Amino acid sequence: MQRHATLNAPPRAEPSPTPRRGSDFSYHRLWRLRDEPLRQSRHNAAAELAPWTGRDLDIIIAPLERAFPGSDSEAEYQAFIHLYNLPDEFVWERERGVTHSFGCQHGEDGRETLWMHFLVEIPRTNSSTPEDRQPEWLKWGFFLTWLPTQRASTYTVALIVFEPPIETLERLLKFVRSPNWTDVTVDPYVLVDIALVSWYHRVDKVAWEVTNLIRNDERDIFGYAQKLQSNEWALDLHQIHTNAKNAIFMLEALDAAIRQVDMALLQHESIRQQGGKLWENTHRLLRHRLELFQSTKLRTTSSQARIKNTIDLAFHINTAHDSRVNLENSQVNLGISQSARLVSVIGLVFLPFGAITSIFGTQFFTPGSQHMDINPDFWVLWVIAIPITLIILAVWRVTERDRARLWRPGRSSLHDGRSLTLVSPRDRNHRSSKGSSMVNETELREISSHQIV
Repeated sequence: MQRHATLNAPPRAEPSPTPRRGSDFSYHRLWRLRDEPLRQSRHNAAAELAPWTGRDLDIIIAPLERAFPGSDSEAEYQAFIHLYNLPDEFVWERERGVTHSFGCQHGEDGRETLWMHFLVEIPRTNSSTPEDRQPEWLKWGFFLTWLPTQRASTYTVALIVFEPPIETLERLLKFVRSPNWTDVTVDPYVLVDIALVSWYHRVDKVAWEVTNLIRNDERDIFGYAQKLQSNEWALDLHQIHTNAKNAIFMLEALDAAIRQVDMALLQHESIRQQGGKLWENTHRLLRHRLELFQSTKLRTTSSQARIKNTIDLAFHINTAHDSRVNLENSQVNLGISQSARLVSVIGLVFLPFGAITSIFGTQFFTPGSQHMDINPDFWVLWVIAIPITLIILAVWRVTERDRARLWRPGRSSLHDGRSLTLVSPRDRNHRSSKGSSMVNETELREISSHQIV
């Protein structure tokens, strides 16, 4: 028997029993028997469900553990677990929300059991505030069991999917409605392949959303790089870091999916002798799913490197913008300090005149009959005030030069023509072993150079 070839491309949307969250959720059951059409039913509680009855293919679509109906959801959940004898490991992993899980069990009656858990973060693409950027998490469970029949190399297969994504539901419905549904009775891993390829299409879609968010951050940061001269912009570092976190979660989900495909390939070897060509086809498809996840991982790894570069560029741009603002502020402060300096110099010039005038305590100008009369002491004022003013200015100038020299010791030593050489301890010992004459000569040269300066 040949496996249907339509699983490689995304199927067209068909009516499906899409589960609904909330108290109105119901179980959906689909089953097939050889030479009979597809049948399905809907149930509102686990008590209405029947245990496995040996149907060739039996599929139950169930809610997650936190979405079971009724006033006592825990009791409903426990009833469902005991009805279909779900392994404790599967239940514990489901309740813990593990990122990656792939388990197998072999029963005493020959029944094989396989389960997987899936988890991925879905980022918010249309968010303007940090509160709106909190991501959502998509998780679902896959539980598969099969039992050998009296017919040669065939099984009765039962599947429970816990609130699967729409991509998985569409592919399952397309498969059970197709003439090739009997392939699963020969190789139950056909359903594993359906789960993995549908999960890939969902994860790849999320990965493209993450890549597009990172591309938008790159475009924004390059635009900000051209606005350093503008004060009317703000760099959203929270959004950039959120997208970097999305890339990290995306890589985690891809690594988990790759591990699941690896384990599926390993466990698929156990039924190699029973499937023939169908087994070969399923095994090759599983290898193809592995390459698909690897391809998406390569793209996401590149996106993560790009967002790291964007973060570095964002901090450099932010630093450059702050430096420009500080430079403008320093220029404004420099202008203010120069104005204050000018006022101080003017006050310094007129301070002696004011002090001497107050000491004289006389009026230098008196109105006359035709012109202003000048007091003879006015000229004495100039004789005393001008020398005092010059002395004060000279002292102030010398003080300013000494302060500038203290703040620039490196430049003064360079102007003096002296150089500084770093000598390692080994070289110092080697030089000292040559004798004290070299040391004395070096000291004399430095003393003479200081005297020349």
